[in-house]
Amino acid sequence: MLGFPVGVFVANGLEWYFHKVWLHEFPSQYRNSPFFTHIAHHKRARLNGFHDEGYAESMLKNAEIYNEKTALIGLAGAATIFLPVAPFFTAGLYYGLWNYWRVHAQSHLDPEYAKKRIPWHYDHHMTSNQNANWCVTRPWFDYIMGTRVTTEVSKTETNPLGIKLPKWVEKPINSAARRLLAKSFAKIDLNSRQDQSNLREGIEVSLT
Repeated sequence: MLGFPVGVFVANGLEWYFHKVWLHEFPSQYRNSPFFTHIAHHKRARLNGFHDEGYAESMLKNAEIYNEKTALIGLAGAATIFLPVAPFFTAGLYYGLWNYWRVHAQSHLDPEYAKKRIPWHYDHHMTSNQNANWCVTRPWFDYIMGTRVTTEVSKTETNPLGIKLPKWVEKPINSAARRLLAKSFAKIDLNSRQDQSNLREGIEVSLT
């Protein structure tokens, strides 16, 4: 049973890595990459207040949706090799991949949902620096890796788990996270202050 939450945690790490590397860094270097369509997704979201009508279309009619869905299906297929020896872990990976699609699609069809429920992803698209905040479903690996950039344009989560918690639970979690991830939080605080300064001055970091 422990394998399921471990699988969900690993899936969060995968979404951080693939979003950062496959969807941003690689297409910025190779414009013929099939994932260059993700850059177009950013432009649509930026111009339309985070909304992207493509997520209401069939994957057969929209290249970005096709690429995103087939990549997730491919990752799910690759994860199946763990099924015979770690079924709960594999189920956690399956859930994480499915949840990525569900949450991502819903957020771009309902920007208010994104602002309130997954502000880290809203920030990814709508702040001065679109090269941060790589997680979609939960901000776990952005806090671990120091890539979370908070902003005033969304309702920032009150703890690094990105889950609504009672204050008496949340306070020790926040204290422990800042103690254990001191270097990451130093980067987060610095980059968040820089982002607010950029927004006030109308500076936008180039998309990569």
